[in-house]
Amino acid sequence: MMKKSIITSLFCGLFTMASAQSFTPVFFDVDCGQMLFMKPTDITIEFKNTSSHPVRIQEVDTGCGCTLASYDRSGIAPGKTAKVTLTFDCKLLGDFTRVVRVKDSATDKMAEVRVHGQVVTQVINYSGDYPFKMGSLLCDVDNIEFDDVNKGQRPVQEINIMNPTGQNVQPTALRLPPYLTVSTYPEIIGPKQRGIMYVQLKSTELNDYGLTQTTIYLAKDPADKASKDKEITVSAVLLPPVVAKTAALKQQAPKIKLSSETLDLTALGNKSKVKAEIEISNTGASVLEISKLQMFTTGLEVMLGQSVLQPGESTKLKITAYAKDLKKAKARPRLLLITNDPEKQKVVVTIKR
Repeated sequence: MMKKSIITSLFCGLFTMASAQSFTPVFFDVDCGQMLFMKPTDITIEFKNTSSHPVRIQEVDTGCGCTLASYDRSGIAPGKTAKVTLTFDCKLLGDFTRVVRVKDSATDKMAEVRVHGQVVTQVINYSGDYPFKMGSLLCDVDNIEFDDVNKGQRPVQEINIMNPTGQNVQPTALRLPPYLTVSTYPEIIGPKQRGIMYVQLKSTELNDYGLTQTTIYLAKDPADKASKDKEITVSAVLLPPVVAKTAALKQQAPKIKLSSETLDLTALGNKSKVKAEIEISNTGASVLEISKLQMFTTGLEVMLGQSVLQPGESTKLKITAYAKDLKKAKARPRLLLITNDPEKQKVVVTIKR
């Protein structure tokens, strides 16, 4: 009885081997990218003959009458590839997915390839360099800045993304604060394809004027985890309400004056730190208030002598720069001052390194 069972098992195994499909897709998932509306487009998919004997394509099922297939009907030698050209009529806008099935002459099994893309009225150019590696993705920035934002505005910044992998990805921004929203186009980015993530700032959700900073994480899909190698820093500068600049107000207003709005640290050389001073004066006719003094990056230590200056008074802004930390900074090193000077509510001190 046992011997008969073994013989039956061997027979079933041989039958399975004999009926296995001869064609194997070179790529099981093909992203066609963007295709223009009403412009028929050709896409080529490939199948490899993995059997030990020549076979030919016997039938191609495109899954839709809007997609035609053409192929070489001659024999394909073992180890060689067969090409199938698919022609999409592109008469329907939007995303599409097709499962293309190819039957070879040796078996009854069908080899399947998932083909997808998007029919658009205008092709978006995703060209650009991608110098930053975020996990398994590449992108063109690792720092986003929303400068000079007024309450109520919703500015947008772009992150250009490249998927260098052989799998589909669904780029996702993790740990978003309430004042940021993101959307990605296309939502699914195919192997070796490009896309754009749009990051929008909702200024009404910012709690205070001046600089607000956070870190978000660019993940390959929603199930991915946040980690340091996926960090993108986001900065936003919300300006105070605009003060009416009438002639009478200008005469009575405070007026801030800095001895320099640029601090040159290019001579830092091999020093671990360097110190500098900037004199701040009130040359106006009323009290000057510096309500915020903030840094865009680590690597800077600041101390302001006075935040309230009477007309004619001056104070010192002392700055210490640390070379090691500045080298790690993603954003441009700067200092931000928010004042009640109607002509200069925002003052930026640029650090040259």
